[in-house]
Amino acid sequence: MMKKIIYFGLLSVMATGFVACKKDFLNRQPKNLVSGAEAYGSLSGIEALTVTLYNDMKTEDMDSTVNNEAGYASTTTDEAVRSYPWGDINNSIVGNWYGGWDYRRVRRVNDFIEKLPGALITDDQKKRFIAEGKFIRAFHYFAMVKRYGGIPLVTSVQQYAPGDDITPLEVQRSKEQEIYDFIAKELDEAIPDLPESYDASNANRITKYGALALKSRAMLYAASSAKYATVQLNGLVGIPAGLANAYWQKAMDAAALIMDSKKFSLYKGDTDKATNFQKLFLNAPATEAIFTKMFQSPDKAHSFDYYNAPQSFRVDYGNATNPTLEMVEEFEYTDGSPGILKVLDGSGNPIVYNKPTDLFIGKDPRMFATILTPFDAWQGGVLEIRRGVIDNGVKYTSEVLSDGYPTIKSEFKRVGKDGPLTTNDPTKTGFYIKKFMDPVNRVPYGRSTTPWMVFRFGEILLNYAEAAFELGKTGEAMTALNLIRERAGIATVTVVSLEKIRHERKVELAFENHRVWDLRRWRTATTVLNNTQFHALYPWIMWEANGNPNTMKYTFEKALAPKNSRTFPEKLYYEPVPQGSPVYIQNPLY
Repeated sequence: MMKKIIYFGLLSVMATGFVACKKDFLNRQPKNLVSGAEAYGSLSGIEALTVTLYNDMKTEDMDSTVNNEAGYASTTTDEAVRSYPWGDINNSIVGNWYGGWDYRRVRRVNDFIEKLPGALITDDQKKRFIAEGKFIRAFHYFAMVKRYGGIPLVTSVQQYAPGDDITPLEVQRSKEQEIYDFIAKELDEAIPDLPESYDASNANRITKYGALALKSRAMLYAASSAKYATVQLNGLVGIPAGLANAYWQKAMDAAALIMDSKKFSLYKGDTDKATNFQKLFLNAPATEAIFTKMFQSPDKAHSFDYYNAPQSFRVDYGNATNPTLEMVEEFEYTDGSPGILKVLDGSGNPIVYNKPTDLFIGKDPRMFATILTPFDAWQGGVLEIRRGVIDNGVKYTSEVLSDGYPTIKSEFKRVGKDGPLTTNDPTKTGFYIKKFMDPVNRVPYGRSTTPWMVFRFGEILLNYAEAAFELGKTGEAMTALNLIRERAGIATVTVVSLEKIRHERKVELAFENHRVWDLRRWRTATTVLNNTQFHALYPWIMWEANGNPNTMKYTFEKALAPKNSRTFPEKLYYEPVPQGSPVYIQNPLY
């Protein structure tokens, strides 16, 4: 039989005893190659092996794009539009771009689990590492099942040598229900053997609460499929409706175990509600972060700041993600009233504001931590967003940033230094993203280190609220929902509904790459994104002859964001199954 040598990615610092380092090594890229025998011969070798396994996880973090450079998932939903006019992601129908059908990653974790019994470590250590492997394997299968429905279920390493008959190795698709049940089983087996916490050198490894968080999310998706999707292809996609409540209950129970543990709570480190919410994503505080992907520059960093910096604050690129007016207006006022921005009076005339920032007074503090609005303070300057000048009732604008007013060469510019423009790069909506962005520094390409909370307590409360409501437990749902709203600084609700819970997910989890999956699992994308054109907010300065532009007043106009329509065909609820050998049954409508 052919001898096979398996190679694994290790850290270059392994030989220096990195396990004792204070910094968690999981925030570094795997390096170097050593044989499997060497890797399984010590605790440090096995811990280093897991760097590759964790690095394989499709966490959909700040470096995650769906198509084209800086093509973030939010710009394919109702959260945002893309500023750049180039790229396939600007097509009205955007699909088949997630990928994730990568069984090499599954093979690596299968190999890891199979080899651990022979490793030169203690039995307790073996149990813990096997549990970590099962969590990672469950994570891989969840990443695939939410994209494709039922997929091939492979739990052992398949061996193949040139000339072998591959037919016995071909594994056809399992039913979608079977994959979700496998995920639940994997996590149930892993949870008892995972610790509640680690020391500093292993701080970002998975704990039992991270595994419970994955179970809560995955079972929420399974329940949604059972209730809102249709069983097709003999169960390869869709789950029987009669199983919905059982999955809702599993999602609720997993969330409840995290809540009852008292190990986590909503972050409340700053008395200012907006600042508090902003810091949550810059620091991933231990009170709320259940499982976090850390970054370190230059070894393992990302480029979110580089691609999303506002026009006049960019290093080179910038502007990529432009929140829609619809997203801004999803954020309520603090008294709980709808968040529609008041730009017209009762007679339909534009309201004149003494300062442009006055338009946003009283909005949900989370909005100020999530979205940069016109004339916000930013990185020691001001975000100057102005569409043009109104002089004696006449509008003067431009499609370049350099045109002055009242003459082309005047120092004062018609359009603000940060746009908006209907062409070129600056914002198309009048807004920029703020969540995750460094508020002090302009960060070059590949140097951002803002952490990514794969699971956080805020999501767990929302998972609990949704599952509880679907099970008819409205009191429990409202309690969890109001914890979120109280932390945010807005009025709590006295009546709960599915619409309110879904609304709260949209604003609390904005730009955290949940929205694209929520629209899919609820089967609402075909409605929300049905030939939809999103809107922009255009600030206009009210010109005063011989006046000081710094004290002039503003009005606002709601307009269509240019060239940013969205359509979501029914078939996009699932991605097309890749074909090769074997040939798989294809998903519906492909």
